Amino acid sequence: MLDLHTHVVPAATPFLAELSTSDSRWARLHRGPETGDVVVAGKVFRTIRRVAWDLDHRRETALAAGCAGQLLSAMPELLAPWAPPGQGLAFARAFNDWLASELPSHGGFFTGLGVVPLADPDAAAALLGEIADAGLSGVELPATPPIAPLHTPAWSGFLDEAERLGLLLFVHAVGGPAAAHYPHPMAANGVLFPLSTGAAVGGLITTGALARRPGLRVLASHGGGSLITELPRIDFLRETTPELRELMPEPATASARRLWYDPLLFDTGLLRHLVATVGADRVVLGTDYPFMPVDPVAFLADPTLPDGLADAVRRTNPAALLAALGRTLKGAEPR
Repeated sequence: MLDLHTHVVPAATPFLAELSTSDSRWARLHRGPETGDVVVAGKVFRTIRRVAWDLDHRRETALAAGCAGQLLSAMPELLAPWAPPGQGLAFARAFNDWLASELPSHGGFFTGLGVVPLADPDAAAALLGEIADAGLSGVELPATPPIAPLHTPAWSGFLDEAERLGLLLFVHAVGGPAAAHYPHPMAANGVLFPLSTGAAVGGLITTGALARRPGLRVLASHGGGSLITELPRIDFLRETTPELRELMPEPATASARRLWYDPLLFDTGLLRHLVATVGADRVVLGTDYPFMPVDPVAFLADPTLPDGLADAVRRTNPAALLAALGRTLKGAEPR
């Protein structure tokens, strides 16, 4: 299987000495032999296992579990949407340089996604050329960037450049400021993650941003979140609102079929509905490795799913997306 939604925490986080003392919000990794604490704003945000930072150990562990390759993206807390533009750019370059230098050292088992300074969309767009030249496959973005949503004019140049370079944009769910109003982080996760992804992707659809960029490659985390419930409503409103039809040159369902999705919907019925709406070839394996306490896609073994879907999600579809990006993973065949 090929896992396209996995996260990594560099052992040297946060890389730059000036960042380690400049602001406590920069994530810091305090490592032990087998586990480490990610500290944000003076508090332990998450305790992680060695596989999160030791890529040799990670490859061995993943191979033993039957995985043939992984697409690495930063732990979302490393994206630092609050960072001032200059610090955000310095960190992005440090992270991207580290990841690009690591990829050749592990037998072709990994490919990776870079990060960009989120408080400066123009600088983010300018960095995409460096990301492509470094051999990275694309960029991970939070579903709610700090300056403006991805569908707004602020990000138009970024989207244009990502399309021109053929890079993948991995839109990752976030809790955002609203998470502070929940009594536990997992309560916020359950409610806000689907909403953030659905809003981000829905915005790209309803503004015509996707239809105007037919070559733009977008992977939506967590099955697109609430998008699957938005599409019928959007198309109803498009049919009955001439102004919306001017914004949207094609139905929302047609734009939705331009995206890729991981299967992290946690329900076979929802997955069947997603597949029926966007096509069985648009769902690629993503497990949120190594942060889920149990296998979050065990339901792919459900016999009520369409024949061949599980194998397509685990193998064929992610391989096809990587090939479209000009990437192949050369990990050993699953055991």
